[in-house]
Amino acid sequence: MSYIKKIKLRKVTGNIILVFLGLLIIIAPGPGCTEKNKKYRQGTNIGVSVININSEQVRKYEKFELVLDLKNVRFENPYDPADVDLYALLTSPSGQTIKINGFFDNYRGANQWKIRFSPGETGEYNYKVFVKDGSETGESQSSAFMAVESEHHGWIKPSVKNPHYFTCDDGTSYYGVGAYSPWGNNEKVFRTFVENKANFFAIWDINYGGFVNSAGIIEEKLGQYNQEKLGQIDSLLSILENDNIKLMYAIWPHDLFSETVWSAQWKLNPYSQITEAENVYGDSLAWEYQKMKYRYMIARFAHSRSWGIWELINEMDGTDGWAKGHHNEAYAWVEKCARYFSENDPYKHPLTASFSGGLKQYRDTLYRLTEIPNIHLYPAQGWIPRYPDDSLRSDMYNFAWASKRFWDNFEKPAIFGEAGADLTYYKPGSNEYHISYHNQIWASLANGLAVTPVWWTASIMNDQDWEQLKHLSVFVSDIDFANLPYKPLQAGAVNADIYVMDCGDKGFGWTRSFMNNKIDNTRITLNKPDKGNYMVTWYDTWTGNIIKSENVSSANGKIIMTVPGLTHNCQDIAFKISKI
Repeated sequence: MSYIKKIKLRKVTGNIILVFLGLLIIIAPGPGCTEKNKKYRQGTNIGVSVININSEQVRKYEKFELVLDLKNVRFENPYDPADVDLYALLTSPSGQTIKINGFFDNYRGANQWKIRFSPGETGEYNYKVFVKDGSETGESQSSAFMAVESEHHGWIKPSVKNPHYFTCDDGTSYYGVGAYSPWGNNEKVFRTFVENKANFFAIWDINYGGFVNSAGIIEEKLGQYNQEKLGQIDSLLSILENDNIKLMYAIWPHDLFSETVWSAQWKLNPYSQITEAENVYGDSLAWEYQKMKYRYMIARFAHSRSWGIWELINEMDGTDGWAKGHHNEAYAWVEKCARYFSENDPYKHPLTASFSGGLKQYRDTLYRLTEIPNIHLYPAQGWIPRYPDDSLRSDMYNFAWASKRFWDNFEKPAIFGEAGADLTYYKPGSNEYHISYHNQIWASLANGLAVTPVWWTASIMNDQDWEQLKHLSVFVSDIDFANLPYKPLQAGAVNADIYVMDCGDKGFGWTRSFMNNKIDNTRITLNKPDKGNYMVTWYDTWTGNIIKSENVSSANGKIIMTVPGLTHNCQDIAFKISKI
């Protein structure tokens, strides 16, 4: 085969062809095939009927699933909607028409066509299922099911009332508390999340082992989907639903778009058959396959109340396309993908994308294209210490400053999609490393971040870290982020850094001494122009205990209060304040 100088795959009149020195050889149908396959697919009186319904009474935000029988429908690729297009039209109790695409499920030989939907309203839903095959269309009989109340809150999205935070579909506030667990997952990992009241879990589509990711990647063959992997994602979602945890799923880890940059796994990506790694962002045929994949993922997973965030790409600067200068194509690709999900995801899950953790990887253009600004924050990657003689304070300051930068620049829920690893000022295992983790999650909260810094990875966190995460989770559990106009409040503390979020009648804050290892008796001043009496509750961030509640008053536009005495040396403290 040494005489072959160049091989390209391209879509020509619906077929993929090889170019061997000018000789065209048709080898396989591509996405959107038309004329040739119409003759093959054409059925007679095609139809679709429901053969199983999981329930005719479904609780709100739970799964309604149809298993369907397709009659006289022929196809070459069950994942290509140009071959077979299966969907349902539902009419909600309020009269809204909702289109839900179907999908082919062959997990462990199921060989079933399914439609999954989750109701966001109570009452009667009417529906009819349709199938298209070439020029023919078949439809089912009209049917209905009832949606009833549940204790669930639904999918997350940016709040309308306070767009810096997330709200659930029913209006309940959601503050994300969790970590990244990209691979190596097992029952112990999930139990750790639950026991420590974490509600946010992030994972990659990669093949690096553990539950879900031992099964490979979703699209191992071009236009074909790995049913073992997909079935395990179904199971993952069931686990997360049971424990009220939201998932951030990285569709494209940088590895899969990298041939020469970091952790290059381009050879595992079937798009390597049709384009070069550096051209994947702008390649038209790769985009056709992506649309098929995204449609399938939406159809199979988006109904789940635990499907939280589409992480389109993790660390774009680790891909050949970006590294070799295709920046405009990369941004255009993000915009195109964001538009696709916005138009085709009926549950409107938000989308994010990221660059790596260096100080210079802040990408204003990217954050304007997605619903969730997302920076990875690794201080060892060029974050110059603000306080050269105090690296713990500098480490904390990085997270506080970067959180506030997002708050000031975007009315969107912002996240640090990765942080930690061995890229802080301290090495994992050191006492300072775990103190810095504690400081960073509290500093980020008190400066308006919408999710705790997503630590890379859960496996690096020790019992102390998880305990600190749990204390923060308890602290935020009764704060109505999404429905109250929280914003930064000017405050000061003697020999301490202090950060406060306030909405008038309520507020919360965190302060840390930079002079010694005790915050006791520190004098704090809050700028509160409205006169009134307030209740302040002091919270020991290290033990999770409430230390004291007391009344304070606003006078001359200020509230002046003093940190109460503690039974142990503690360098920081949190508080809540509410008008009485």
